Amino acid sequence: MALLVPAEGREAYAARVQALVARNAALSIINSQLAEAEMSKATLARKAGLNESAVRRLLTAETANPTSDNIFRLMSALGIKLEAVTPSGERLALV
Repeated sequence: MALLVPAEGREAYAARVQALVARNAALSIINSQLAEAEMSKATLARKAGLNESAVRRLLTAETANPTSDNIFRLMSALGIKLEAVTPSGERLALV
């Protein structure tokens, strides 16, 4: 697919693909932890301070596009710890 993208746009294309992969991975983790916690989407929404129907759409839609704020709130409500690892290997807690 990248060959169809002009050379000057490949870096932006790769960054967008990487962001989509990360988003999908985050939603998958949230879904699996929700099931493991045996928590309903309604309960998760309340714990995260989000609208129940919005959470339901985020976790069931094929093309969900949650904001980072919503991802972080859902992860926090499930007790999921999130960290960043710098290029030097330093680990920084985010959520």
